[in-house]
Amino acid sequence: MRAAALCTALVLSACKSSEPEGPVCGLHSASAPVTLEGTRDQALSVGARLKPGDRVTAEGYALLECFKGALKPLDDETVTVGELMEAKFEATTVPRYVLKDGKPTPVDVPSPAVIARYSDNRFTPKSALTSNEPTTGDYFRAFFTPNGIENMQAGPRPEGPTKLAPPSARPKVSRIHAGDLGQGGAVLEVDDDVVFAETDDLATAALLEGKRYALGRVVRLVLPDGAEAELELDGRSIELEGPMDLRLR
Repeated sequence: MRAAALCTALVLSACKSSEPEGPVCGLHSASAPVTLEGTRDQALSVGARLKPGDRVTAEGYALLECFKGALKPLDDETVTVGELMEAKFEATTVPRYVLKDGKPTPVDVPSPAVIARYSDNRFTPKSALTSNEPTTGDYFRAFFTPNGIENMQAGPRPEGPTKLAPPSARPKVSRIHAGDLGQGGAVLEVDDDVVFAETDDLATAALLEGKRYALGRVVRLVLPDGAEAELELDGRSIELEGPMDLRLR
């Protein structure tokens, strides 16, 4: 009996060790905060990489892009990332289209290297949410520690690296982030549900039902199942209906 129990334990431990530990999906876009469950809930940044054990709550619409090619829309719900079908299997769950002669045309293209589009920096630094004014602790260190006044005059050390090359000399790495879609361009009216948009510089947004949006630099639209929208482009009106992952250009 003991030998059988030991074998069972070894099998279970082997199964657990085979589960992926690294990130499996990314937060592509959201219409409201998406929080990570933990000792205290924290709001995730759009563009964050998500691990299998992450339990996240979407307080509105959100879109997860999994690194094997699948997309998972969320609507005011809580999920554990690693338990999602989209996180486990290599598949395209939303049909892909391109605009051809003013009409959405199905295409069969391989999945891109999705993980490179997302970042391990998952939260806004606390320093961005606090005041720059000196605290009582700062004054204490100034008067009761060696070279305290000089250090205080130098200002607090910011988070992150301090010796960076000037912006013009830094390598440019584009990653998914929440941002402005740009001015002008095509116009999209969302008739039902939600449409997720992505620009050529990887800024994303969730476009809500009942509103018209200038798409600016948008190159990709994702319509979940049930979503409907009308695209006005080059004097044409194009009806769109999900599920659809549409490349505009």
